[in-house]
Parts: sequence; C-alpha cells; structure tokens
Amino acid sequence: MRPNKLAAAGVLLATGVGLLATAAVAAGMHRAGVKDGGTLRLNVSSTDVQSIDPALDYEFVGWQLEYATCLKLMNYPDAPGASGNVLKPEAAVGYPAVSEDGRTFTFTIRRGLRFNTGESVTAATFAAVFNRDLNPKLQSPAVAFISDIRGAQAVMKGKAKTASGIAVKGNRLSITLVAAAADFLARAAMPFFCAVPLDTPVPMTENSLPSAGPYYIASRTPNRSIVLQRNPNYRGSRPHHVDTMSVTVNANSNQSLLQVRSDEADFDLFGLPPTVTSQLSKQYGINKSRFFVHESNAIQYIAINTRRVSDLSVRRAINYAIDRPAVVRQSGLLAGEPTDQFLPPTLRGFQDAHIYPLNGPNLAKAKALMQGRSMKMTLYSPNDPVAQSQDQVVVANLKEIGIDVTPKPLSFSALLAAIGDPKEPYDLVLIGWLADYPDPVDFLNVKLGGNKITPTNNPNLSLLNDPTLNKRMARAQLLSGPRRYSTFGRLDVDIMRTVAPWAPLFVPNIREFVSSRVGCYLFQESQAAMDLAHICLK
Repeated sequence: MRPNKLAAAGVLLATGVGLLATAAVAAGMHRAGVKDGGTLRLNVSSTDVQSIDPALDYEFVGWQLEYATCLKLMNYPDAPGASGNVLKPEAAVGYPAVSEDGRTFTFTIRRGLRFNTGESVTAATFAAVFNRDLNPKLQSPAVAFISDIRGAQAVMKGKAKTASGIAVKGNRLSITLVAAAADFLARAAMPFFCAVPLDTPVPMTENSLPSAGPYYIASRTPNRSIVLQRNPNYRGSRPHHVDTMSVTVNANSNQSLLQVRSDEADFDLFGLPPTVTSQLSKQYGINKSRFFVHESNAIQYIAINTRRVSDLSVRRAINYAIDRPAVVRQSGLLAGEPTDQFLPPTLRGFQDAHIYPLNGPNLAKAKALMQGRSMKMTLYSPNDPVAQSQDQVVVANLKEIGIDVTPKPLSFSALLAAIGDPKEPYDLVLIGWLADYPDPVDFLNVKLGGNKITPTNNPNLSLLNDPTLNKRMARAQLLSGPRRYSTFGRLDVDIMRTVAPWAPLFVPNIREFVSSRVGCYLFQESQAAMDLAHICLK
C-alpha cells in the first residue's frame, strides 16, 4: 500500500525497532461477544482519495480502501506477519501455468465470481482490465508496471486497442511478456488490476464503482465522503464483518483524533498528529489494544528535480546539509530511523554504505560543494502539520549553504496531481514512498527509471533519465535469487554516490490508533495498513 504507493510526509512515522520486535495482533481474531454487522466509521484527515478508479488511484489511503473492495488474480491473504506477504490465488483457481521461457502466464479463472451488480467475473474481465489500464486516454500509472506485456506499447501509443500478449480462451487468461520477469505476479497483484465491469468507461465519471471483492464503493461525494457496502454476491474466503464503511474525507486531524478517542469515529486512515504518540503509548501500551506500531517497507525522502537542479555537486550538498534527525523529530516521540539510501533496511538487498551524515548535517562539506554559490528553490510538500514542520527544517538547513527555499504546501491529493506532471516547476518534493510490493525494483526501477517518466501520474519525481543506469536497472530486473538482490544493493549505493537524485531522510514505521469499538484488528504487512475487511465491531 504499499504503497505503493506515495505516502504523505507525516503519515508513516512511528517508533524505534526495539519496540517492534514482537508486533502483536491483539484483537486480531474473532472473540466471544463480537458480532458481524454495523458501520465502521472512518476518517481521512487533510485530504481526499485521488480517485475511486483502481486504474488511477496511486496513494496509500485509496489502496487501503481498495484492499477491501478488490478482487484480483492473485492477492495477499488477510493474515498477520510474514504470512500476509505470500501471494495466494484469488480470482484464479491456482497459481498460473508458466511457459518454459518464463514469459507466458496462464491463469484459470474461478467460476461463479460476481460483482455486487450480479455481472460475472470472467477471464475476459481481467483481459479488459489490463487493456483498459494501457489505454492512453486514461493515463494510468499502471502502465509503468505492465509496459513489458507483448503489444503493450502499441496500445499505449494508440496504435491498437488490445495488447497482442493478452489472450482469452474460455475461462483461461494468458499474458505474455517480452522477456521473463521474476516480479510479474507481484505486479499483477497491485490494485491497478482489480476486476472492474466490462463497460467501465475511460475515463470513469461515476461516483460509485461495482466491485467483486468483499465490499464495493456505493457512493462518493468528492472532498466530503465515501461509502463502502458489503458485496451481497461475494462468496470468497476473505473476511467481511461490518455491513458499511462510512468514510469522511478532509477531516481536521486534531478533531479526528478526539473523535477516535471518544468512539465517535473508529480510525483515521491518514495517520496521527505527531504530538500524541507518547501519550497514546503510555495510556494504551504498544500493540495491545488501541495503539499499534509496525515496521514497513517505506522511505521518506526529498526528490530533487534533476532537470532543474542539474549540478551533481548541488544535489550532494543538499544531502550533506540536511539534518535528518531533526526531520524525524518533527514526527513526535515515536519516529523512524534516519537513512541516506533508497532501499529501506527491511528490504532484501539493502547494503548499509554510510554515504551521507545520519547524525546531523555536515555543513562544512556542503558549503565546500556549493563553492559560495547562492540559488533559489521551490519545495513542494503535503500541507499537514508534520510536513510543514519538516519543511521548516529543510528551509533552515539549506539556507545555511546558500539555498533560499520557498515551501509550497498542498493537500495530498493536489500534491500528487501537481508533481505527477513532469512540467510542474518544482525543484524539491518532500514525500514518502511505500512499497507497492516487497522487491527492490519497486524502489529503484519505478522511482528512478527513465522509462517510467510519464506525462501524468509520473512516479519518477527526480526525472532522472540516465541511459547507463537505465540499462543496469533493466538487467537487474531480469535476475533472480541472491544475485538479484546483491545487484540491486550495489545499484542503490552507486546511484546515491554518483548521481544523488534524492535526499533520503528516514525509514518510517506505521502507527495506528483505533476506537474501543474496533475488534478483530489485523495489520496486513503487504498493504502496510490495518486490514479494513478484517475489522469487526465489539
């Protein structure tokens, strides 16, 4: 969820690793006295979702809702710990048959699957989903993950309506890639590829969306509310305890906290104000009843626009000047660990290289790299209180070395729309990244690959397009096993040393606070969030 998906600067922050050694799933199972039914009352402080169209939404709040509504070929189970990271067949009857050359995946689709409207889910449904995502009129960020399907480029360029590598025969769906890819199944399990009805328009204009998962989006009033209802036609094995999820968006974060404390609301999907974590941990403990803290495959960072900040020495100076511990402190007592690399230590392949200072800035080194120059830059960021206080740390740090920074805070949904356009005149972006799926390719290739730069919904915020690095990342993606991870680990270190398109800040954890009404709490690791479908009410 994870992401991915992009994460707001203040959301994914929590506690030190020692406190998380045993991440309990208190209230994680059905207990005596807990009944199905009722309405789960959710808030989203500070923002709205990008879209209710799975092909377009690319942020953590929307993905948490979509995990409750989606039906996918393969999905991650509603299970705690490492078990939740293992892909399982969902719409498919089993794991796909894979051709000898590793390029063709053939799924057999279960019979009897239906949307809440009664429409059947078939192999043709999923074929249409992939082709719809490739439609250039939609400008879906999904194209970054399926451009290696044979014939995808023709659809993306408007020369074909369907990809030649996508074929349907009865209840079988075959997808052929241009080259073998070890991460294809994980990519196909992203919310972009949820089943949607065959007649879903491009673009979608309705404020409701039929779904074939446990829940469906019954209504949406942009910037006000979203309502999820239980799918009456769902016959799968996933939990679906509550009848309704009522979501209030653009809530005030402090008011939302008070509402959750007093059981007027049950959970805020956007996160917690940083000043409350100490009190919550003392009052409720950690991972016991209402306050939960978990590690995540995520990173908080400043993307540096390499088209506008083209001088490597300036980008390196920024990395030396940033006071990473001070940035972390803005998130309150329970915070993450400073980092100077792309890959989080939780991810396989990470190699700790100590490239830039983690215990505070090295202003002497930064000033030497600046060579007395002065310049102006604009910093885009979310407009929540945590991000704005982090902005001020960055402004003060860079002023010390001659860079005059003007912050430009935006609501999270507005921020994503703005920075998704490569023509937007930002120099720096304070943002976070939560893994779409647990593999280094989702950090390096997706966030730094030149072929990922798109006119809208662009994930490569640094706009880095280095031919040599592009080739190295493409070669690494084809590898498997230990060699894959060691290769990505070296790439991580080399890019930060020789290109520095980011100023990585810290590796956050995730903290969640729920009302006393919430039972059956489960943290789903692959989604890096509370499993909404699993929740029941006491």
